[in-house]
Amino acid sequence: MYKFILASLLIISSLSFGQSVKELALKNEQSILNDRIFLAFPDSAKNVMRPVDIMSHDPNENKETRIVFDNGAERLVFFAQELFMLSNGLLLETMKKEKSEEFDFLHREIKSDSELTVIQSTPRKWNENQGGILVNSLVVMTEDSTLIRIDAYINPEAYKAQKDNYIELTKAVFKTIKKGTRLNNRNARTETHAIYGTDKSFVFDLPKNSCVNSDQKYGFQVFRVDYYTVLGDDTYRSVSVYVGRHPSYFHPDYGFRKPTDKQKTTFLGTTTEWLYFEDEAAAIYLKEQKIEMDAISEGLIVHVALVGGDAETVTELTELIEKMELK
Repeated sequence: MYKFILASLLIISSLSFGQSVKELALKNEQSILNDRIFLAFPDSAKNVMRPVDIMSHDPNENKETRIVFDNGAERLVFFAQELFMLSNGLLLETMKKEKSEEFDFLHREIKSDSELTVIQSTPRKWNENQGGILVNSLVVMTEDSTLIRIDAYINPEAYKAQKDNYIELTKAVFKTIKKGTRLNNRNARTETHAIYGTDKSFVFDLPKNSCVNSDQKYGFQVFRVDYYTVLGDDTYRSVSVYVGRHPSYFHPDYGFRKPTDKQKTTFLGTTTEWLYFEDEAAAIYLKEQKIEMDAISEGLIVHVALVGGDAETVTELTELIEKMELK
């Protein structure tokens, strides 16, 4: 759970060192993950989206939140993520088992009631060579039994100036946690999602413990079906539906060159051959195709990619795609 890319989380400034952060007032309440929970921060802390490449879509507010606190040359960043995981009923015990030479944390339950279960994880050692140094972390189980994670990073200037004070500040911020007003819908259901720039929509027949998130930018849109897995379960599955004019196949990114097979699959009433790839050793199974969709808009192409950890999972994802409708 702790192996995330840190480089994009911090942008280091060249200002002077800041004031002591030991006892800053925390009156600046901010929404985390589009009202999933609320936390209070120092007054100057701001919600700042993670920088992305110009050709990439902006971060999705349902999937991540980035709160930045600048103090002269010192920077503290809180990075929250929707984990798309369900608690296994043994949250603290499971986290305590996640111990290795690289990741060693002191885990402590700081809140547990009918609304929230909150586990704080403070590193026992720090990687001073990172641009962003992880100093504290929080895993939260909300009323819907789904999990959120919030990591707190400081830059090297903050680490050198007052590391211990920043650790105490992050602990104080974590103690302000309040339940949010938005719960995840985990029921089986049908959802309709508009296709940007057109008068059409996709209709998804979603199974239990799944959801659709949509991202768009510069003439393209991507719909992703995310699945909730139980904490400790390594099962992986992913559905991506790109709508635009310049799609790219996924299989070169996975190291595949030639399809293992070609399978006929129906999508929005059209049956075509889809490329299918297997890597049993790596437990990667991929099925994808680009489909011209003048029915949505002239010249538009839809790229669908299904990824799973076994062939049976890809078969299940194929059934979901074949049930999709255009409205």
